[in-house]
Amino acid sequence: MDKNVMRGLIAAPLRHRGVSSIALARLACAAALISAASVASADTPTNAVTPLAERYPAGSIKSEQTAAAALAQGADDRRVLATQYVLDQRECYAKFLVSSCLEDAKDRKREAEKSIKQVEIEANTYRRQAQVDDRDQSLAAQHANDQAETARRVQEQKDRQAATERHTRESDGKRAQVQQRIDQSQGQAPDARIREHEARVAQQQAEDAARAPEREANAAARQQRIKDAEQHRQEVERKKAESERERADKKRSTQP
Repeated sequence: MDKNVMRGLIAAPLRHRGVSSIALARLACAAALISAASVASADTPTNAVTPLAERYPAGSIKSEQTAAAALAQGADDRRVLATQYVLDQRECYAKFLVSSCLEDAKDRKREAEKSIKQVEIEANTYRRQAQVDDRDQSLAAQHANDQAETARRVQEQKDRQAATERHTRESDGKRAQVQQRIDQSQGQAPDARIREHEARVAQQQAEDAARAPEREANAAARQQRIKDAEQHRQEVERKKAESERERADKKRSTQP
């Protein structure tokens, strides 16, 4: 409908009721806004959309995807509701009891907005809780990794201390054996001392050969610990990268 025609339809009957010119001017402005809204929403269906609270009943939002969809549909419903409210106002201005009709339209809009807000609150609450859960899981994983790393370091320290003590005992034993042989060799002929020295050398070589498997096993165990630590570090970095990638995907999925 033409804007000037609508102004005339609204203003003409009201002049006969003694409405002031200021009130008429306000009504004319409202009529212009209503006319523009009517043109912009000519194809918008009215009262044909299921309320958002029925599409997303309480407790139905259990995933990030559902929360994002509910918020997006809530925003769409608010736009439709705003357009419907303008159309309802336009119909009210053509009625005798304008104020009562406008109040009823406002009440309907308020109730509809309350229904939308309930769903929005639940969706936003789920998102905040999901963020808290993700952070807690990340902290728990980091705490577990820290504990494992601490236990590994403590065990390595114990192993080094035990190895040091064992080496000290062996050194003390060797010194005692040497001193004992020195004491026993006193007064012996040079040939006897040479033979005894050769015997000690042979014994030492035999002992070294006997301990060779143990040294190799210790070296292999040390290499395995280094390998395990590197694998653990790579696994931590992989999980961290995967967590960051999931957060980025969630963030992109929530963007309009």
